[in-house]
Amino acid sequence: MLNFVDQGRFHFSYGMALAPLADGDGEGDGSILLTAANQFNLAGPEAVQDKSLNATVANLNLQAGKKAMEMSDFVLAYSYFDNGISFLRKKHWEEHYNLSLKLFDLAARCALTNGDIVILKLLSEQVMLYGRSYEDKLNVLYLVTCSLAFSSKLPESIEKGLDILANLGIDLQEWRSTEVCVQETTTLLSTRTDDEILNTRQMADPIMIMAMKFLGKLEFAMTQTKPRSVPLVTQKIIELSLAKGMSPMSPIGFVYFGAFISKRGDLSSGYRYVKLALSLLDKVGKESAGEVICIATQVKIFVEPIQAALEYHDDGYAASMVAGDVSNALLNTILKDACMYVAGVKQMQRDVLRLIGSDEEVTIPEEHKLVASNNSVLKTFYFRKAYISFMFRSYDDAKEHVSKFYDCRENAWANLMVTHIYPALHTGLISFWVARKSRDAQCWFARGNECKMTLKRWAESSQWTFENKWYLLEAEESFSHNDYEAAKSFYKQAISSAKLHKFVHEEALAYELAAYFYLELGETEQSIEYFLAAHERYHEWGAFGKCNSLFEFVKSSFSQASSTVTTSLRHV
Repeated sequence: MLNFVDQGRFHFSYGMALAPLADGDGEGDGSILLTAANQFNLAGPEAVQDKSLNATVANLNLQAGKKAMEMSDFVLAYSYFDNGISFLRKKHWEEHYNLSLKLFDLAARCALTNGDIVILKLLSEQVMLYGRSYEDKLNVLYLVTCSLAFSSKLPESIEKGLDILANLGIDLQEWRSTEVCVQETTTLLSTRTDDEILNTRQMADPIMIMAMKFLGKLEFAMTQTKPRSVPLVTQKIIELSLAKGMSPMSPIGFVYFGAFISKRGDLSSGYRYVKLALSLLDKVGKESAGEVICIATQVKIFVEPIQAALEYHDDGYAASMVAGDVSNALLNTILKDACMYVAGVKQMQRDVLRLIGSDEEVTIPEEHKLVASNNSVLKTFYFRKAYISFMFRSYDDAKEHVSKFYDCRENAWANLMVTHIYPALHTGLISFWVARKSRDAQCWFARGNECKMTLKRWAESSQWTFENKWYLLEAEESFSHNDYEAAKSFYKQAISSAKLHKFVHEEALAYELAAYFYLELGETEQSIEYFLAAHERYHEWGAFGKCNSLFEFVKSSFSQASSTVTTSLRHV
């Protein structure tokens, strides 16, 4: 049996025999390359007798790591880069600078993808210490900026990104209004056809390509925390793309511009630009595909039937994983779940626990910190509380939470997203409910009307997804203005549209609100019929907690008919 030293020499000899056959840049599966690297790594640096071979083995590990990245195995890739670094000799930054820089850069990228922030910090510190120029340090600076964003330190990530861009000659500190940025960008794009944009030359300047990566990262961070700054960043990406050539990050500028103007009401133009961004991916590569598909899908659901469009998030997830973009893989998953919730085919965890009747509480690490530092998260936090309060008819809580939602909604989420749909519907419904009971009725009528007009505009773009929601707000507004005949008509249309377009949960809601309406008018039989229909559809949706709540309300509200109603509900 071989001793430890002889085993190492055997593995090293085997690796040396395979090394000439390894083709790191070839089109094959790289099996010989990976096998050779594995043999060297089993031997370890101690097995190298000819010190001139250290760099050779390190370079072979570099090629093996790149091959593993092509296979989207970033854990394996990191192991090759790490082993490659271990084979480097003490003065490697002086003697093999380019090889060292590539190994440390790619190891840092894999560390970020794998979520190992400590290793990323150690690797980046080495590059910052030994890098010969600012340009050579840009890759690890970008990865550190990303790590801050992934660690929910968005303000720090934005500040670092702005400082680096300023060092590269791109100043984003100037204040320009949203209107000016949107108008100038629109004017610039109006001078070119889509074909001309798609055939714009490729960007060649490596420093400018890195600058575009920092700009792209700012889009993601600012969308949540500094939405008023997003149009300026978007404008800069598009300007640089058209003036200096398209980079792998250029599609991000176009997709964010489309999403931003869609939120402002121009869905037709917004839809055009997100489709243009998707087409650009075929021209410049798929590095940003996960994020682009994610944002584009969020606009598509306002134009195409949501039940079909939400599946695009699967493509976004796959593209993100191929690129090692874990953050956008997660975002595609989360937003698909949110789309499925709106479509009525899946419920979000916290809300589903209440709706199905569970007392289980969901805790999220650092939730209070996120809520305190991110206005977009705070807005969502208050809406969710308002939504649950409304669904369980807790008037005071619904009013309190929706008021807090309105207090923070202006400086949140720059882009049009699925997370705008239910706030538009349910804050509108709550507003009309409050208007019927509040002394400050005009303010709440105005809020409800704003939500109604938003949903009407979206219904003009996608009748399938938004028509029933618009009709339901029309019904509640008519109810609030004592226009009972109009209310009856709109409730029926809301119910029919929800049924036609397969939104069973919203069909249930329309039946329930219509039942309260008929109860108010004293039309008991119609009210009971609609409560029974609502209960049946909530049950079909799986909202058993809501069914129990509705059961108790109906049982206590219809004393004379309670026996018949109770029997009917129990049968359902």
